[in-house]
Amino acid sequence: MNINAKRKLISEIPKKKCAYCLSTENLTYDHKVPLSKGGKNIPKNIQVLCRCCNSYKSRLTNGEIKSLARWIYWINDLRLLKGKKLLGQKK
Repeated sequence: MNINAKRKLISEIPKKKCAYCLSTENLTYDHKVPLSKGGKNIPKNIQVLCRCCNSYKSRLTNGEIKSLARWIYWINDLRLLKGKKLLGQKK
């Protein structure tokens, strides 16, 4: 894809807030289905994510990341019931 095609693609996508955490800082463009998994450089496959969420998502698809998030919430609910430290909790 040449630079003019990339600029046109990016110009078609509103860059307002992260699709996951709703942050308005450090925004980047991300492929919903990564190119490495057969995704395409088309507007409906591009989303805006903050750098933190984009880094967390890595090469996962939106479906894979949502499944992982549901699993983490389920595990944390279970840990709360048992009085244990939550996943990702530092203290």
